[in-house]
Amino acid sequence: MALLPLMRRKVARPDAAAAVPGDRRVRIAKFGMYLAGFMAVVNISVVYLALPSIEHAIRADIDEQEWILSIYPLMEGGFTLAAGTLGDLYGRKRVVTLMTWLFTLATIACALSPTPLALIVARGFQGLGGAALLSLPVAILVQMLPDPADNEDAIKNFAMVAGLGAVAGPAIGGVLVHWLGWPSIFYLSVLMSAGVLLSLPSTEESKRDPSLRLDGIGQVLSIASFLAVSFGLIEGNDLGWTSPVILGAFVLSVVLIAAFLYAESRVAQPMVHLRYFKVPRFNVALLTIGGINFAWYGVMLLCTLFLQNALHQSAMASGFYLMPSNIAFFLANQYSSRVEKRTGALGILLLAFAVSIIGMAWLGVLGISAAAWEVSAGLFIAGIGWGFAFTPAASMGMAAASSSDEGFASGAEALARSLFGVFGIAVLGSLLAAGISGGSFVSGLHLALYVCIGLTVVIGIAVFVLLRAGLVLRQTQDDIVGRPSTGAPGGARSG
Repeated sequence: MALLPLMRRKVARPDAAAAVPGDRRVRIAKFGMYLAGFMAVVNISVVYLALPSIEHAIRADIDEQEWILSIYPLMEGGFTLAAGTLGDLYGRKRVVTLMTWLFTLATIACALSPTPLALIVARGFQGLGGAALLSLPVAILVQMLPDPADNEDAIKNFAMVAGLGAVAGPAIGGVLVHWLGWPSIFYLSVLMSAGVLLSLPSTEESKRDPSLRLDGIGQVLSIASFLAVSFGLIEGNDLGWTSPVILGAFVLSVVLIAAFLYAESRVAQPMVHLRYFKVPRFNVALLTIGGINFAWYGVMLLCTLFLQNALHQSAMASGFYLMPSNIAFFLANQYSSRVEKRTGALGILLLAFAVSIIGMAWLGVLGISAAAWEVSAGLFIAGIGWGFAFTPAASMGMAAASSSDEGFASGAEALARSLFGVFGIAVLGSLLAAGISGGSFVSGLHLALYVCIGLTVVIGIAVFVLLRAGLVLRQTQDDIVGRPSTGAPGGARSG
């Protein structure tokens, strides 16, 4: 996914002379930090193709498969903001080193997991390490480079390489699972981790900021609330939506969210700046990013299982049939700014929602006799829509923040990306499971896709109403974020 907004953090330069971009040390540092981003992202998409093999090897049912998929982005997104703060407090190089070791050990544990529970726990720790690998490497590179142009190149190259991780993940996973078995997808990450660790001596340590404080209470409450609601969504179909355990999980999540909001309103340095939720265009950005990832994560799960379990494609073939979605997303994201100049923010978002709905509707009419290329075609169309929406929405959220809060804004977008992605896996996976338990894989697939289309329509209408009403692009923010409004983000027209 597009990662540029996540990387725009203020970086204090060290007192030592900055490195020259052509230095061998800088080249090694760039290689290692780009590899870290690739590794953090590819471990989301590479696992999809391994699910059927994991199901047979360690007897993982569909609920457990959803946990194996979702716990990694949940922990990665949930700790992104904390990872940035820890880097500022204790030194970015030190934090990346420790978290890379954690990632490595957790990845080895994933490969050796004898039970679904062991794999889920290991994936959780892997995601915890991945949070630092996604949020800190660019800050490490930026402080080493003296020229702002070199900084911008580092940011763009990191985003491009990390984005390639999403594109290449299905193909890599399919090939590895087909020839070497499902543990090989994790052993590959161990090799990449070794490359990151070997590059770290070539990086520089950052200055510490002792004035910062980690919002530990907010971090614990937020993760606990995410886990509670994820448990309810994933296990609801199996345990019963009205069972005391599931109802208790949802009630607990509400209580934890309320406690989190109360704590954030009282702490001196909160993890989440609640005042930004009074800014409509910030909310639209999070809503759009969340909706995109709800659909993307969930539909990829549906199509993975459909290709392998219903159409009987091999893991390797399925990987290549899934790739068009990521390729389309990557290409559409690269050209989204050009389209936005012609259509404005409202135009490109409505276009994106419409195209993604067409792609999902295509998938929603496929049956058991469908050809695999038809799945690829639907994913390609949907991927174009998702790719068109992401950068304009992310830019809108960043434009809503003051310069001192850009780190929070980018972290909030990363959290929305991961959290809604987890919910997409949980909700659509549960609907698919309900269809399978009723005796029909296709009926479950169609139900899940129709629900996803419906939610996309609702989000599209909400965005249309907010933008057309002028509550987003023309609102003055002086009394909210402490600076005057700059108008439409990125020069976008109001409609």
